[in-house]
Amino acid sequence: MENLKNILFAPSPTARILLAILSGILIGLSWYFPFTLLAFIGFVPLLLVEHALYKHNTQRSLVKLFFCSYITFVVWNIVVYWWLWNASGWATLGAWGANSFLMTFPMLAYHQTKKWSGNKFGFFVFVSAWMSFEYIHLNWQLSWVWLNLGNIFAQTPHWVQWIEHTGNFGSSMWVLFVNIGAMHFLLSRKYAVLTGATLVLPIIASYIMLWQYEAPEGKDVDILVVQPNLDCYEEKFTYNAKTRTRNTNYVPYEEQVERFLKLTKEKLTPTIQFVAWPETSLHEGVAETNVLANEHIRKVYDFMAKYPNTSIITGLDTYEVYGKEAKTPSARYRENIGYYDYFNAAMFIDEQQQLSFYRKSKLVIGAETIPYPTVLKFMMLNFGGISGGLGKQKEAEVFFNTDSIGVAPLICYESVYGEYVTEFIRKGAEILFIITNDGWWGETPGYKQHLDYARLRAIETRRYIARAANTGVSGFISPTGEAIKFSNYDEMIALSGTIKTNNEITFYSRYGDYLGRLAAFLSGFMLISAFVKNKVLPKRKTLKR
Repeated sequence: MENLKNILFAPSPTARILLAILSGILIGLSWYFPFTLLAFIGFVPLLLVEHALYKHNTQRSLVKLFFCSYITFVVWNIVVYWWLWNASGWATLGAWGANSFLMTFPMLAYHQTKKWSGNKFGFFVFVSAWMSFEYIHLNWQLSWVWLNLGNIFAQTPHWVQWIEHTGNFGSSMWVLFVNIGAMHFLLSRKYAVLTGATLVLPIIASYIMLWQYEAPEGKDVDILVVQPNLDCYEEKFTYNAKTRTRNTNYVPYEEQVERFLKLTKEKLTPTIQFVAWPETSLHEGVAETNVLANEHIRKVYDFMAKYPNTSIITGLDTYEVYGKEAKTPSARYRENIGYYDYFNAAMFIDEQQQLSFYRKSKLVIGAETIPYPTVLKFMMLNFGGISGGLGKQKEAEVFFNTDSIGVAPLICYESVYGEYVTEFIRKGAEILFIITNDGWWGETPGYKQHLDYARLRAIETRRYIARAANTGVSGFISPTGEAIKFSNYDEMIALSGTIKTNNEITFYSRYGDYLGRLAAFLSGFMLISAFVKNKVLPKRKTLKR
């Protein structure tokens, strides 16, 4: 028993590494139900390492903590999204390495603030520093938010119904505080009741909210989502992004369009008000100013004219030519046309045949955008998709049909960004549409995680979601995050469903990631305060003498 205490509270270098690995495994496994509860103790081994380094005033403690933290976060990254390897091996190694490096910063900030302040602020520094990191990671160009702690509960939405008030940051804070309580209990056998209450009470409150929740009293809306099941490596595009060769199994573009039309026609009834096709369904790049000059888009347009009660949302690729001037950082140059931008976009054709467009704003690093291009362009990665830097739209845009029903055209990765989704809500979106292509990762946890993250957006905004995915999964999600009807993965199908509009705005939809902003302020204040106390004030006292 004494040996175990020594390992935990004064760990040797080998024990520190083992504890770091254990922490990464515990947190990583919490992304997979039924291991969700491991999240509430996942940080404890790493916090024990930090505690020992601080308590024993270990030489070069910051370097040693960095090393152990990096091990934890590499393991965590690998366990959660190992499936990214299916798209690109080298890019995945880069993602694991770079994201793990960035994740060490809140641990280092916590440790250094603790040393400078003499542990004046306690574990509040750890909570605020981690939440600050998540907030920054949501909002800068190197954004990769797959591992934000709130995403752990995407498979257990009935535990977090209260995120309509707090957003995902409420879930992150919950995980962090329970880990702190578990750490205190392990060290001193204190706060057992408080820690247990912190774990259990939010779950009880969530179930009460779920039982009391009443569906919105909005309009009934019939929607059709289409899943064409085109393999994105071998069938959908002429070029195989993985082998970098031309596809021998490529389905001719005109046949792809015919497949969409056939699936739609088979299930389209006069009561259907919206049809949704997946991301990049119409991937033959066109100028938005003259899309109807393209024969395939014209065919879709003429097809929809036969159904005057129905609007359609579809993914497509578009471009805008600027000529001699590069008007955006993402503008490309081609000798015969000059500077231009290429977009991953959504097109909306309403019942009166009016066209509207939305350009994807939250782009995937490597596949669609190069962060800080003037510095990192040489490091461009490729996670599948359209390699290079795409143009983007600066703000959300809502499509309205002639019945004034507002729908949000979320394109793929955008559905991971809770605060960005609320922009659509504040602009009048009563239903969320997610159009995506999750086939890049194959039949792995990748598409399942992306699907489940949408459940959190449904709860945060209390909106129904209609989801159209190229290879799956397509279907409908309720405002409580429950699946209403889903397709299977790798299935060619069109699914219809009836959902309701909702124009109420939740607290989170109104105020966004206010907890993240508050955490960023508090962590900055505590870090600066500790620095001043340790570095500035002693110098002033010395000068006065």
